[in-house]
Amino acid sequence: MIEVVGKIEVAVSADRAWRLLGGFDSLPLWIPMIETSVLEEGGRVRHLTAAGGITIRERMLTFDEQARLYTYAYVEGPDPVKNYIGKVSVEEKTSDSCVISWGSRFEPAGLSESEAIERYGNAYKSSVTHAKSILEA
Repeated sequence: MIEVVGKIEVAVSADRAWRLLGGFDSLPLWIPMIETSVLEEGGRVRHLTAAGGITIRERMLTFDEQARLYTYAYVEGPDPVKNYIGKVSVEEKTSDSCVISWGSRFEPAGLSESEAIERYGNAYKSSVTHAKSILEA
């Protein structure tokens, strides 16, 4: 099992950042490769469409509004992973700054640990960097 996280400090309040990142179906707002998100099963499952028509299904595991975090499991899609648990969070630093993060724990399937760390690390880092640019605009 490996863990990969992308995090970045942002010059906005944690509440403002959470409004962007905290919706379970808000990924298309801050992850450029995700085109659509449709909630299913009463909002507990999201069906994502990514660039090129790739589809992904993920199930919410936990959601904590007060702590500003949620976790989810990868249900199906093309990613070479097993036992994937993702986490999105916003941590307050000061009244006008926070740290946003997106990461996961998983077992690589069909690629080496170093390849997985590089692939997912780049995706997470570019996504939180994109979210930062939206939030600070």
